[in-house]
Amino acid sequence: MIRNSWIRHFWHAALALFVLGSNAHAETVNAENRSMRFSYTTNGAADGSINKYGNNAISVLGDTLRVQIGDSSLDRNINGVGIYELKLINQNLEDARKLAELLCSPKDPASDVPIPDLYTAKCGGEMRSSYIRDFSRDVASKIADLVDSLTNAGIQEGRKLVKLDVSLVSIERAKNGFLVSVRFINSGDHPIKFRTPDKWDTKIGKDMDILGVNGYQTGSHDSKFGLGLAGKLLENPVGFPDGKVTLAPHSSVTFKMKTTSVSKFVAGSYDLNVGVFMNMEVIGTQSSLVRVDFHSDYKNPTRVTFDRDYPSTPQEREQWEAYQRTRLSYFPVNPGEKFAEDGLYRAVRTTGSGAYRSLQLVPFKAGDVATRDNVKMLMASASGTEFDGPVQWVWEGSAPTPVKQYSFDITEGTEQVCQAGTVCPRSGRWLARVHSGSFSTAGSYRYDLAGIVTLRHGQSMPVRNDGADWEWLGV
Repeated sequence: MIRNSWIRHFWHAALALFVLGSNAHAETVNAENRSMRFSYTTNGAADGSINKYGNNAISVLGDTLRVQIGDSSLDRNINGVGIYELKLINQNLEDARKLAELLCSPKDPASDVPIPDLYTAKCGGEMRSSYIRDFSRDVASKIADLVDSLTNAGIQEGRKLVKLDVSLVSIERAKNGFLVSVRFINSGDHPIKFRTPDKWDTKIGKDMDILGVNGYQTGSHDSKFGLGLAGKLLENPVGFPDGKVTLAPHSSVTFKMKTTSVSKFVAGSYDLNVGVFMNMEVIGTQSSLVRVDFHSDYKNPTRVTFDRDYPSTPQEREQWEAYQRTRLSYFPVNPGEKFAEDGLYRAVRTTGSGAYRSLQLVPFKAGDVATRDNVKMLMASASGTEFDGPVQWVWEGSAPTPVKQYSFDITEGTEQVCQAGTVCPRSGRWLARVHSGSFSTAGSYRYDLAGIVTLRHGQSMPVRNDGADWEWLGV
């Protein structure tokens, strides 16, 4: 589990070395054990990842092991975060002695170990503090194996001093979204304080908080499910008037939240788990469990069955598109890059003094490659001026989608063009376009830039005396 540090580096962050107190049964251990003292800490957040990760650590003082888990995100066998304490005997004690010896190994000037994990160790009566990359790969590998072994022993056999878990209670379809219940459980011996999820920071960046539900269709990894809850309004705010929670030892709290931040999914049963990035405070014991990253128990997912696809109505499609627009706005498609999602995209000029956006939308398929050539399009100001240059492409909405393969019928809510006098198929702005009327110029249009209207789904498309139809411009 600590081996995760070999495959991921983290944001630059200050690190507090985790060293135990002095109450380690010194009266019953021999001199060798009494002098044994070391710690190993993952350097959470050292490589510029989008979130700052919590630290994992083991510490030994005498014959007492303490394990701290502040980041369980990549370990499927460990859920939640916490601090465990274990008295070392037998093989665990022998592993601790070996690890103490390895941490006092000579430094290797030619070391190419990439990980930035830290350690402290009592070597020859003096304390040494440095980075694990000081050692050769062979020594570092042996250290990692022993850290793994002691970590697992502490979690499986140790006493829970601090323990915070999360679980999914239920998901229900509700008007204008989904109602989701999530439970936080404190099974440790100390109170834990944190803000209610509606108060969490959802701004993209290193301090972004996350409370998400995700998983796959039961028995298959072909269909995924995902939704976001951080920052959403509580449906049961009465119990949290100040937006804070102090969760007593051996107790739990359930938050009910409504969300429209839901990815597309197909009908069926799903095995779902919860993932969390959050800030917390442990009361009554020394701890560096401040910024933590964890998930619910993968071995016991919550099974939820949905009787229809999402989105499956025009209203749901509008909800989904709003979420998709926000999510993909952080990932524009640059010249030469492949489009990751089907959709209608807006061009955004990448050079010049301003951020010029196109008025109209262009459909692309996932896998298409964005042109490196200059693009000439009407500007979003609808003034009749054009830009001509390199562009990025930003997702705006669903592209016209056939009801079924090879069908000429289009799924309601995905139309890009609509006839006058019909029911408006999707909310947003519509631009009047007049056909050229010439056989030789079929497919050519004259756009009436003064004829832009904003309509809601279900309203009637305006009828004009020039026979114009309407082209969707987005919201």
